[in-house]
Amino acid sequence: MVCVFQVFGKKDSGKTTAIEIAIKKLVSNGYYVAAIKHSHHIINSENKDTMKFEKAGAKIVIFHSNDCALFFECSNYDYINLIPADVILIEGFKNINIGKKIEIRNVNEAEYIANQIVEDAKECKKEVKMEINGKIAERSFQNLAIFNLLRSLKVKEVKIID
Repeated sequence: MVCVFQVFGKKDSGKTTAIEIAIKKLVSNGYYVAAIKHSHHIINSENKDTMKFEKAGAKIVIFHSNDCALFFECSNYDYINLIPADVILIEGFKNINIGKKIEIRNVNEAEYIANQIVEDAKECKKEVKMEINGKIAERSFQNLAIFNLLRSLKVKEVKIID
């Protein structure tokens, strides 16, 4: 499974700082990193067009402006296993067990916590090794997506039969 780390703490305790430092270090070590920010605010409210599309039956709705937001039903957390990443860092979800939980109490702990995440991530990094038509597929965002999907379904081998 992909490494998932949950950093939680009170407001202004250093959660974002710790995750930002960890992301920079993990990326510099060659990891594909994803980040999830838990918020109590509703961004896809009832009166928005995106919610109207969702209610009409669309399974995935994308709001694309200068930045991009992707909406889909997320009543559970299964989507985390499909994120094409080696490491997923989550800010929040204190009351839910999704990954390794790390509490931060003070912004002065940010560097220490980031280093702890980087160290722990070494143990669970799995290289993507897929063979496509007899050749090892290169490590890429797309291949990580396919790899994580297959891994979440516990598929070990796929053969194409003509």
